[in-house]
Amino acid sequence: MQGCARNPRCFSIGRRNSVLTIKVNAESWKNRSALRITNGAVEAVLLRGGGHIAELRLAGGDEFAVNCLWSAPWATADPRDPDFWQLAEQYGADPAGKFLATYTGHALCLDIYGLPSPQDAARGIPLHGEASVLEWDLEPTARGCAGRVELPAAQIGFEREASLAEGAAVLFSEERVENRGGRPREIHWVQHLSLGPPFLAPGESSIQASLDGGRTWPLGYEGHERLRGDASFAWPLAPSADGDMVDLRLPFERPGFGFIAAGHVDSARQFAFIAALNFRLGLALVYCFRRQDFPWVAIWEENCARPAPPWNGAAQVRGMEFGTTPMPIGRDAIHELGNLFDTPASRVLEPGGVLRARYLAALAVVPPDWREITDVTPNGNGLALTGPRNSRPIEITAPGLDDFLKGDTER
Repeated sequence: MQGCARNPRCFSIGRRNSVLTIKVNAESWKNRSALRITNGAVEAVLLRGGGHIAELRLAGGDEFAVNCLWSAPWATADPRDPDFWQLAEQYGADPAGKFLATYTGHALCLDIYGLPSPQDAARGIPLHGEASVLEWDLEPTARGCAGRVELPAAQIGFEREASLAEGAAVLFSEERVENRGGRPREIHWVQHLSLGPPFLAPGESSIQASLDGGRTWPLGYEGHERLRGDASFAWPLAPSADGDMVDLRLPFERPGFGFIAAGHVDSARQFAFIAALNFRLGLALVYCFRRQDFPWVAIWEENCARPAPPWNGAAQVRGMEFGTTPMPIGRDAIHELGNLFDTPASRVLEPGGVLRARYLAALAVVPPDWREITDVTPNGNGLALTGPRNSRPIEITAPGLDDFLKGDTER
């Protein structure tokens, strides 16, 4: 990284005698089977159970090395663990309980987003699809980790290659979805990115994204809805249920309420971003992805609103869930929706067909006077982060970024 002289770890590290050093270690993460990968600048934890990315943090162990992903405040388990079924029952039984029993950090929703149909639920399909409640095969690679999982009910094969940039605080992810069934499949493919304390906290954090509009959730929020239902809005201001406007860039402003909304990725951009900043820590988390892969960001906030287990009226979590599908209303409702803002709400995958998508996550220490990140732009083998007006942009170095973002996508 450049432009961050107050912390020497802003500069590219992770080399020894000009040789890239990447370590991959098997470990137990909160009693779950995991791989931890690090290049000396950043480290990530990937879980076998559900394939979740459970941690993403700067390496080094100092005040900047906090986990920037949300960590579930309740007990979770791998699907092969006998405790999994007990937890799933405690957390609401089918179809939501199984998802909540594994859910933490960055989850994958495939091949539905939202509740299954009654027919799919009877077949055991959980909330957000099978991928998050199956055991994945995780294998170390030269630059990180390869993950694979088969979705038996959907007849879909999924692969993810997670690799670390050379000596930089950047995690690259490349994913591949294949239809192994004999019929076309309408799929939802969403990265359920979840943020929360201590990184994302009220009064000391902001979130920005490259969105040009949105639509609020039409189904309320169990009597605790913060936003007016089924209303279009211009990012970042959305209409509240009581007639005011809510700035969606500011997390956890009103305890006891929650909301869901669909954010439409700016159609003028080739590369989209989500940027979360904790200005007390001076720490930023950035996700960058191609709009052609993921034209939607579903925005969800739970702010101590849900009283039932495992939420217990105490959970704070903000989802910035980028994917093919605008909001988690299930397959039938999305099919009926068709297009929203002239943008498809799902993808159709023909028999034997393959789709690929690429995205990255990056961490940066930013100047202490920054209160927001207004733009993130790929710049060769780096990301330029723009802060407040009249501030000097900073750059996250990311060797290999140019080739990664411009690689071909099978259609």
